[in-house]
Amino acid sequence: MSIEKMSLVTIRGEGAQLDEVLLRCLDSGSFHPETAGNFSEYSSGISTMKEENPYAGLAKRLGAIAKDADIDLGNAGFDGLDLDNKDFGSYIDGLDAKLKKLLAKKRGSEQLIESHSMALQRLGHFTSMELDLDSLFACKYIKIRFGRLPNDSYQKLRSYSDRPFLIFSFGEDGSYNWCLYLCASADAQQIDGLFQSLYFERIRVPDYAHGTPQEALNFIEGDLKREQAALEEIKGKIAAIATGEQTRVQKLYAKLCMLGKAFELRDKAAFVKNGFVVLGYIPRKEEKRFSGIFADMDKVTVALKDPSEEPRLTVPVRLKNNWFVKPFEMFVDMYGLPSYQDMDPTPYVAATYILLFGIMFGDLGQGFVVTLLGAFLYKKKGMALGGIMSRVGLSSMVFGFLYGSVFGFETLLTPVHQVLFGRSHLIEVMESSYTNFLLLAAVAVGAFVIIASIGFNIILGLRRRDWERVLLSNNGLAGLVFYLAVLFAVVATMVLQINVLTPLYIVPFFVVPLLVMFAKEPLGKLIRGERELFHEGVGGFVVESFFEMFEVLLSFVTNTMSFLRVGAFVLVHAGMMVVVFTLSGMVGGIGSPIVIVIGNIFVMGMEGLIVGIQVLRLEFYEIFSRFFNGEGSPFIPAEVDYSIQETM
Repeated sequence: MSIEKMSLVTIRGEGAQLDEVLLRCLDSGSFHPETAGNFSEYSSGISTMKEENPYAGLAKRLGAIAKDADIDLGNAGFDGLDLDNKDFGSYIDGLDAKLKKLLAKKRGSEQLIESHSMALQRLGHFTSMELDLDSLFACKYIKIRFGRLPNDSYQKLRSYSDRPFLIFSFGEDGSYNWCLYLCASADAQQIDGLFQSLYFERIRVPDYAHGTPQEALNFIEGDLKREQAALEEIKGKIAAIATGEQTRVQKLYAKLCMLGKAFELRDKAAFVKNGFVVLGYIPRKEEKRFSGIFADMDKVTVALKDPSEEPRLTVPVRLKNNWFVKPFEMFVDMYGLPSYQDMDPTPYVAATYILLFGIMFGDLGQGFVVTLLGAFLYKKKGMALGGIMSRVGLSSMVFGFLYGSVFGFETLLTPVHQVLFGRSHLIEVMESSYTNFLLLAAVAVGAFVIIASIGFNIILGLRRRDWERVLLSNNGLAGLVFYLAVLFAVVATMVLQINVLTPLYIVPFFVVPLLVMFAKEPLGKLIRGERELFHEGVGGFVVESFFEMFEVLLSFVTNTMSFLRVGAFVLVHAGMMVVVFTLSGMVGGIGSPIVIVIGNIFVMGMEGLIVGIQVLRLEFYEIFSRFFNGEGSPFIPAEVDYSIQETM
């Protein structure tokens, strides 16, 4: 459970070998490229190659052809491709020409079939009409409109009986009335406007419909069958070409994508005289395998060194955690990755999140459901959130057992508690005598988490040799001594009835740490060997430090008190289940179990979401803010995108 160790790779070779080197870097799946110009030793006298990518357009064309021909491109690799690079364009041109006419015929046939199908559907409502369509549309002084009206609009037509139109109904279909209306050509604009206001949907009869509607239907049905047969024949020809060329198209597409991505990586390389330099990072465990990729290239050298030898670059970060902790990397990513020199906070996040969630959402039955649902989402859907749910659900089950709660039933575990603990409930959440205990316990947990977070900050400062961070900050040794002293004084005074607030206690544990934190800026400059201790003068320093100290003291109090919500949510959860069972008792009979089931579902959904957000808030604002900067950049190995839509 740590940050994966990286190695800085430097690859040198002759210019003609660059494309092959980049292809092998891509194929390794573990190479994170860096721009060579960012490195101090190559920052002068270099040139980068800026050319148009010759493979991008070819890949897009081939992808479009494959899509039209229903060729599944997949990701077959390109081993055994029987085409040279110079033949790629001519092959694609030939394949395009071979399919273009067939695809055009296919599109035309599909459009005609769609038109015929729609015409059959529309004219089918007018087959009772014996009039000839050609004769109707040949009328010079009369306009005819076929269509449908909503049934309520059709009834409203009675209010317009004085208007110059005739309407004929051919039956109802659901909420519509299929009809046609006639009007004089001179009145067409007025009558069309009237029917539009009544939501009339006009249906245009196709030009190829002749004779009566029934005769037109018979003709269209026959033509539709002929067109469908022609379409199947065209599809057969396309399928024959696709089957014959599928393997070659798949391999060519894969190679074009690979070559295109490798060409893009040229921008990362540096060109010095006749040679090139490619730089990047690989996981340290991949050193042997990665170096072996270039073993057969005599004029290519691969040098590996520790990233600390190039301090001006940000080393990419890849988190390395076991299966139990790994889903919580999602929360770390949301806040920001740690820098390469820091520690991976994921295990700490997992431990605190699981603990706090379980305390706040303690129910054996509901936790079991959350665990099952999370396991399903994680295994079947690959959702990291599902993995988190399955783990916090287990914590909910543990604390639910301690509280004696199973789907809100407080008596089911009484016999077990009697045997194990000699009492009906180990922790009686709803008893007033336990309320203060729960709240104080929550504050104690919060204090422990804050102390641990300050400890992490001190460890990180030591690893970076940042003595100001270790000794002087409110999240360093000075802040830790002050916070522990305050906690001990509170416990000694309120619990042990011992007064420790004497000058011998106050001066070394209160006054000195506060003075150190107050003078953090000039003391830090002294440690770093800087001469100017007060950049804005002594007066400005005093005023600024005073308000900073006030903020620090306030943050210690508010951060600790924030954990009161942990205890409060224990009471809220129990209270909501009391409401559920009260409603169940009011309903009675067969409705009682239904209310209990629905109530449990509601509580699991709503409170589970709220508790999850509240714990995440504690993680980000009360824990991460004390030691975690989130300055890291992710390790992203170069890879090829084979999707048609996004390709280059």
